[in-house]
Parts: sequence; C-alpha cells; structure tokens
Amino acid sequence: MPNKSHLHVSNPPPKPLLIWDGDCDFCRLWIERWRGTMGKVDYTTYQKATDRFPEIPPNEFNRSLVLIQPDGTVVFAAEAVYRSLAYRRSREWLAWSYDHVPGFAAVSETGYGLIARHRKFASAVTRLLWGKDVRRPTYVWARRWFLRALGVIYLIAFVSLWVQADGLVGSNGLSPVNQFLPAVRGQVGPDAYGLLPTLCWFNSSDAFLHFLCGSGVLCSLLLIFGIAPAVLLVALFVLYLSLTIAGQAFFNFQWDVLLLEAGFLSIFFAPWRLWPRELSLRPRSAIPSTAPVSQAGLFLLRLLLFKLMLMSGVVKLTSGDGSWWNLTALDYHYWSQPLPTVFGWWADKSPEWFKHFSVAFCLVVEIIVPFFIWAPRHLRLIAAGLLIFLQLAIAITGNYCFFSICSRSHCAYC
Repeated sequence: MPNKSHLHVSNPPPKPLLIWDGDCDFCRLWIERWRGTMGKVDYTTYQKATDRFPEIPPNEFNRSLVLIQPDGTVVFAAEAVYRSLAYRRSREWLAWSYDHVPGFAAVSETGYGLIARHRKFASAVTRLLWGKDVRRPTYVWARRWFLRALGVIYLIAFVSLWVQADGLVGSNGLSPVNQFLPAVRGQVGPDAYGLLPTLCWFNSSDAFLHFLCGSGVLCSLLLIFGIAPAVLLVALFVLYLSLTIAGQAFFNFQWDVLLLEAGFLSIFFAPWRLWPRELSLRPRSAIPSTAPVSQAGLFLLRLLLFKLMLMSGVVKLTSGDGSWWNLTALDYHYWSQPLPTVFGWWADKSPEWFKHFSVAFCLVVEIIVPFFIWAPRHLRLIAAGLLIFLQLAIAITGNYCFFSICSRSHCAYC
C-alpha cells in the first residue's frame, strides 16, 4: 500500500483542485472527460499553478497529477485520479477500493507509472480507441431518434395485426379469443389472470380488438412525433402485451417478444416530459433543458442487444446441428426458409466458398462482436456497423417481419 503521509499546502483552494501537465496530450484528453464532476472539482495546468503552491516540489507536477483538497492535503498519481473522480457518485467505488481493497492501490500506482512513462503511446492508443474527443456522449440525439424508430416499429406491428385480427382471433377467426380466454379460465381458475395478462379479460369482442389495435396505432404516431414518450411507451407495452396474449400461437415469434422487451426497457430510457421542444408553443428560452439520458435505461438496452446477438450465435453452435460447425448451414438455408425474397434466390446461387464464409461471418458477428458493445467508442461504432450490416443482409434475403428492423434500432447505443 503506498505511503499515506501526504504533503499539505498553506493556502488550499476552496474546492478540490486537480493539477495536470498542460503539455501532455494524453492528460488533456482525459481531463476533458473527467470535468463532468458537476463543478465540484477545479482543473488547471501546473504551468499556471506552480507558484501558488511552493510546498510542492516542481518535479512532482511534471511527474504526475496532483490533487489539492480544501483541507490542504495533497495526493498524487493514481490516488489523485481516484479521489477527484470520487466526487461523481458513480465513481466513488474507485477511492473506496484504493483505501480498502488489498493490492488495488499498488496495482493502480504501478499502472499509472507505466502510462506516465509512455504518454505518447498512451495518447495514440486513446485516439485510436476513442478518437479526438473522449468525453462521455450524452446520447440525447440517439435517444430522440431511437424512440421515434421504436414508434415506427410499433406502428408496423399494430397495423399488420389490425388488418388480420378478425381472421386470426376474432369471433369468426381461426382461434377466437372470446373462446380461448374462458377456456383457460375454466382450466386454471383465477390464476389465469396472472398467467395471461391482457385487457381482453375485460372485453374480448371484435370491436374491442379493433379498439386495441387503433389505440396502438394512435400511440405509435404520437411517439413518432415525440409527444409524452414515457407515458406512451407504457401504453404501447400494455396494448401490445394484451394483443400478444390474445393472439395466442400467432404471436409466438421472436420478434414479438423482442418488441415487448425493447418497449418495456425503453420506458426507463425515455424522458418524462409532455411536449418535445420543437412542438412547444412556449418560447424556447422558457422550455426546460433536455432531460439527461438515463444511464440505467441505456445499460438495460445495451444488455438486451448483447443478450439477443450473443444468444443468437451460441444457440446455433449448441443446437446439435453440425452444419453450423462445418459452415454449410447456408448451403440450403436460402431455399428452405419460410419466406425467401428474390435476393435470397441470388444468394443461393452464390459460390459455395462464399456461403461458407458467410456462415463464419455470421457466427463472428453474433458471438464475438457483441462484446464490443461495452468497448471504447471506436470499437462500439465498428460493432454497430457489423451488426447493422448483418441485419440488413438477413432482411434482404428473407422476410422476418420487423425482427431485423427492431434489432438494428438498438445499434445506436453500440
């Protein structure tokens, strides 16, 4: 554990002050990222601060970061980084680990020293992985268009069901819901309400099915325009869940479950406001600033995409079908899938080596690339490009309803 006897200065600043080397490009990049401490920490270069604190040897400023705290305590290097970041609630664990986890401080200081001795290389790696700007993205723009895209997907889902509802689950349909629900109630008793949560328990008439579909279409359109997104997402989830339960076997598809998952998690991601700024009648100066993006909601949506893609690849290799291991799955996929497109015919005529390469590419994108979702920005962008390309290829060669569209909509968060 590093020596805990710290220097003290006689004229401490009113707020914690992190002092860094203004000539260090690596330091400059990361200081810009760390500035997001809500004004609780000040930052300056040692070129401007050396004369203010004569108690600190000048070579210490050039050797490492220096944090001067309001009580006059001075800490250096990795400890200075952790204690400055601890003013963000989400980073408090770093300073706590430095103080309490055996070996954490020693490893941190060793790593810090290694980077400090190779700043140019560390700067080049940072620019390679993050780019010229390593500040945390706000995701405000991505959230706005993701929710609108989700509204479009909901719209497609509700409209496609609306024109088929009577023939599928209407009173004269293939599997009438007004007969299905009473039958379930008779078999399992009151537990049926919890097992099959649907508004159709209140009314399962054809008119009510049309009401649910029409309400879903209306809510989808309002979501596309950005009106009351969080409230509408709650309504859309309830409406689509109700219709999914009422739809019985006709809704036992992966895309229906995916839309329900994405729609539910988006409730925690959407801003709780009524009107978007562009549609408000009030002066723009009187409109509250855009609500920050929920990090919890963002994490949950990323986790959904990670789970979806990784499991899609793993299930292929664990299915017992040897065609995935010997890369021959696409030799017959294009003409054996339920709804091939005209491009699927052309894909089936491609050379055998290309089909084998395509299987390998698919497995790599589904099993390896999802881990890049948690990587630095440039790797996330590469992951987004590969995932979107795969979904486009799937959509071009086969008709999977809105499944591929729903999968692509998540890639804004890679």
